[in-house]
Amino acid sequence: MRKNTLIAAMLSVALASFAWGQSNANGIGYFALEVPANVTITIDGDDGDWAWFDPIFTVGPDEMYEIQKAEVLDKSDLDVAIMTAWTGTDRDNRLYGFVRATDDTLVVTSDVFDDGWRDDDLEIITDANASGGPHDGDGESGTRAEGQQFTMHLPVPGVYETPYGGDGSWWLRWQVVEEIHWMDEFAESRVTTNPPGATTGSTNVTVNYEYSIPLWDYASLDGADNSIRHENEAGQIIRLTYQLNEADNPEDRRTHQLATTGEDGASGNCDVCSEYTLLGADEYDRADGGAGTAVESESWAKIKATFSD
Repeated sequence: MRKNTLIAAMLSVALASFAWGQSNANGIGYFALEVPANVTITIDGDDGDWAWFDPIFTVGPDEMYEIQKAEVLDKSDLDVAIMTAWTGTDRDNRLYGFVRATDDTLVVTSDVFDDGWRDDDLEIITDANASGGPHDGDGESGTRAEGQQFTMHLPVPGVYETPYGGDGSWWLRWQVVEEIHWMDEFAESRVTTNPPGATTGSTNVTVNYEYSIPLWDYASLDGADNSIRHENEAGQIIRLTYQLNEADNPEDRRTHQLATTGEDGASGNCDVCSEYTLLGADEYDRADGGAGTAVESESWAKIKATFSD
């Protein structure tokens, strides 16, 4: 109750435009920051070109919900930091993300792309125009015209290497028709580990997931030329969900799932996806000295401080 009261009291001060929805695990929504004009993000699994990103807007486990057992995971077992950014049509019009997962024990045993969720694995669920509803819309099963469950998984040579992403880590899941995999061809992704070469059974591992994708308002089986690409603009609210799958034992496989949505079901229905507001470069405090307007860093910090109350 204290958290909700404080958020309501500070809302008018902290935000000029705001994502509000009960599908958000933090109760209020999340933010993607426009990439500054002097920054180019290279998809290499290294966060060196994310130094500009104000850490106030980084999403951690305290702002997420555990779907499988509705229990709080100790950060010594699994910790996560999520940064989301975007560019508009004046640049490459893409969504960018960097997710750092710190895991006590790594499990990556799957050799079936659709079953990567049984391992340590990341899901990125998109509904660019926030239309909601089933991913397939009114189409037949597996077409994913209205929403998509993209996934990232540490590639394992000879075991798990998709044809997509540049490093074999990217895959549109689950049981989709072959024709819709054209969307995967537009993805840039990279998964790296620290220490390098970590694999199943490795302990105290950091897994870095970095990606860049275009968003689609409508995806046709006939390819990009017959689809509607979303145009990113400051102030938009898109539906975007991160789900981090957690496994500690190759026999038991997945035991937990940390998500930005507050309930199960986003993998097939965007009605329960979390919401991200796209903030323009002049609307947030940047590490390079830019001044915030729509969302003041200090106010957002105070709101975030109430999440664990």
